[in-house]
Amino acid sequence: MEDTKHLVFILVDEFSHIAFSCAVEPLRIANLVSGRELYKWSFISQNGTTATCSNGSVTQVHHNYDDIPKNDQLFVLSGTKVHDKVAPELLSTLRRERATGANIGALCSGAYILAKAGFLDGKQTAIHWEFHDSFMEEFPEVNLIRNVFVADEKFITASGGTATADLMLHLIEG
Repeated sequence: MEDTKHLVFILVDEFSHIAFSCAVEPLRIANLVSGRELYKWSFISQNGTTATCSNGSVTQVHHNYDDIPKNDQLFVLSGTKVHDKVAPELLSTLRRERATGANIGALCSGAYILAKAGFLDGKQTAIHWEFHDSFMEEFPEVNLIRNVFVADEKFITASGGTATADLMLHLIEG
């Protein structure tokens, strides 16, 4: 279907399962309620096979970093151990996608990864509350907004958990 929007989620190991569910389920329900495929989604991980979330659940993925399909929105989704999960391959992938004009966003602690890539300087962003103090200290050039999401910037962000559902509902409404 021509008007189907494709969202891609890069799942960084130990990503937040609640943020993941709150990202995908509103899209699924929008499709169900509308009776047509308004949205489709793909999952990405470094190995291209699986990604493990913070509660130990394993999710099968569709692609690896070198095989990201054409999409309308790309989200990075990470969790509480994000500082240990910022691989050079991930930053390279995000920079490559940005160079091709991809719309990039972040969920939960994913804004940390976007800041590490240098995307958020001078921009407003939301990140999980657990990271507020350390994020402001490490990235003083980023304007941290203590809100559930920021949707009016080039890089849209949600602060995690159920805030991700709020962002998705906002995007569906738009």
